[in-house]
Amino acid sequence: MAAVTSVGQQQLGKDEFLRLFTTQAQMQNPMNPMEGTDFLAQLAQFTSVEQMSNLNTNFEKLLSVQQTLQAGSMVGKVVSYTDTTTGESDEGRVTAVKLTAAGPILMLGNREVPLSAVTSIKEPEAQPATAAADRSDKAVASL
Repeated sequence: MAAVTSVGQQQLGKDEFLRLFTTQAQMQNPMNPMEGTDFLAQLAQFTSVEQMSNLNTNFEKLLSVQQTLQAGSMVGKVVSYTDTTTGESDEGRVTAVKLTAAGPILMLGNREVPLSAVTSIKEPEAQPATAAADRSDKAVASL
């Protein structure tokens, strides 16, 4: 029996599985061949694992899109967050969103805040409309 050596990978990929599968088929004992149902079971298991891997990849892509949309919807809002370096809470208005490989980064002026650090979101307080009202009152009064 040949010794098994480690290739340095933790898992078998689909290419390695198919190589192992075909080698197993070639090397089986002709006096005691493996049942066809055993081969089918192995293929079904391989297909199932491959589909789960594809599903996981698609979920990761969906999560990335969802986070991007969520971050984009925060522009103009006031967010509270925990500073990742000091651990202190702070807040500020989101002025832009930067998309990075690590995920969306909210720009609060010149501060960069990862989306994961946000603890609350709120609408900004309305600016007092008294200046505009004063101007319109003066315009009406001068007529």
